[in-house]
Amino acid sequence: MKNTKILAVLVLVLALACGGGAFLMTSCSGGDESKEAAPAPEPEPITNPLTGATAEQGYDENAANQRIVAVVVENSPDARPQWGMDDENYSPDIILEGEVEGGITRTLWFFSDYNKMPEQVGPLRSARPPFIRFSECFDSIFVHWGMSHSKGMYVGASTVFKDDDVDHINQMSFSNDCGLFDRDSSRGVSMEHTGILYGEKIPAAIEEYGCRTEPKIPTKLGFNETAQPMSDIMADEIELTFSERTAWETKTWTYDEEDQQYHTDAFNNDLKRDNLLVLFDDTEYITKDNYEGPGSTGSVTYCDYALGGGEGKLFSQGTVKNIEWKINKHKLYLIDADATEAAQQKAEAEATEAGKTEEEIQAAVRSAVVYANLNPGKTWIGWASDNNGGELEISPNEPKPAEDAEGTDGEGGAEDGGETTEETAE
Repeated sequence: MKNTKILAVLVLVLALACGGGAFLMTSCSGGDESKEAAPAPEPEPITNPLTGATAEQGYDENAANQRIVAVVVENSPDARPQWGMDDENYSPDIILEGEVEGGITRTLWFFSDYNKMPEQVGPLRSARPPFIRFSECFDSIFVHWGMSHSKGMYVGASTVFKDDDVDHINQMSFSNDCGLFDRDSSRGVSMEHTGILYGEKIPAAIEEYGCRTEPKIPTKLGFNETAQPMSDIMADEIELTFSERTAWETKTWTYDEEDQQYHTDAFNNDLKRDNLLVLFDDTEYITKDNYEGPGSTGSVTYCDYALGGGEGKLFSQGTVKNIEWKINKHKLYLIDADATEAAQQKAEAEATEAGKTEEEIQAAVRSAVVYANLNPGKTWIGWASDNNGGELEISPNEPKPAEDAEGTDGEGGAEDGGETTEETAE
C-alpha cells in the first residue's frame, strides 16, 4: 500500500511538470528538447520619416499617427526672407524648390508634426500640379493660397486636386473660422506677398476641413544612424541653375565644417540644411492664353515637371553621392547609383556561375538595388530641368586627401548605411 502511494505521487508530479507548468512543457514534449523559445524581436524604433530624428532627439512619436502637412510658400524677391523658413525650433523638415513660371521658383515646405510649426509661415502662394503630385509621395495635407486652373492644353492644379482626390486647404475657398489665414503688411510690399498662416492653427484647420488624419503608408526616407560622408568626393560648394529660364538666379550652398551643415543666403537669411538633394527631371513649358492673373500680359507659360525620375546628387558632410530617383505608386525611391551598379554586377556574376537561366539572371540583377540613405537632419531638394538647361556645378568635386577619406569606400552600400533590398522601384 505504501509503495502504491509513492507511485501515485510520482505520477502526479510528472503530470504537473508536463501539463501544469508552461515553463516545463518543452522538456516533456516530443520536440527538440534542447531549444528554448526565441526572444521576440525588438520593435523598430519610431523615427521622423522626413529627418530620421528619434524620440530622444525631440521627435514626438504621436506624430507617426498623423499626416504630414505640405505648405506652398513663394520665393519671388519681395517674398524674402520667408516667415518661418529658418525658425529656430520648427523650421521645415524638407524644403522642395522648383520652377513654376516666369523664370522664378516656388517652394513647398513639409512638416512631419503639424503640432510643431513656426508661429507664422509665408508668404503663401498658389498650387501647381507638379508640387501636388510630389506631395502625394508623402500623403500630405496640402495647404495653399489659390491654384492654377485648367484651360486649353494646360492641366491645372484644380484638375489634379480633383482627379487625385487630394486633401487640400485653400485659403480662397476655406471658411477660415479657425483663423488659420491672415495677411502681414508690415513689409510694405504688394498684397500678393502678404498672405500668411499661423502654425498653431493648423490642427484646428484640419479638423474644420474634416480631412483624413491617419496616414496611409507614405514614403519613409532612409537615414544613417549617425552622420557620415556620402563618398570620398568633396563638395564644399554647389551652384544649381534650375533651367535656362531661371539662369538670372542660381542657388548657391556652401559647406561649413564647424557646424557640418550647408548654408545659403539666397532667401535673405542664413538657411542651414544637413542634406542637399538635387533631382533632375524632364520639364515642359505650356502656355495658357487669356490669363487674367496679377500683372498678366494676356498669357502665362507654366513649367510642368514630368515626375519621371532620373539622375541626381546627394550632398552631406561636405561630400557628394550619385543617385537615381523614381516615383512609383506615389512612393519616392532614392537609389545609390554606384553601389547598385556594383551590386548588380556581383549578382549577375554569381547567378551566371550558379548556372541560372537568362531569365533568372536578369531577375537577380533587377533585385540588386541599394537605396541611398540621407544623414539625420533637415533637407533641401532642388528640382531641376534635365532637358531645358538645368545645370549643377560642384566645387572642388575631387577626392578627399587619403587621411581624410580613410574608412569610406564611395560605394554607399550596406557597410556605409545603405540598404540592399529585393524590393524595386520598377
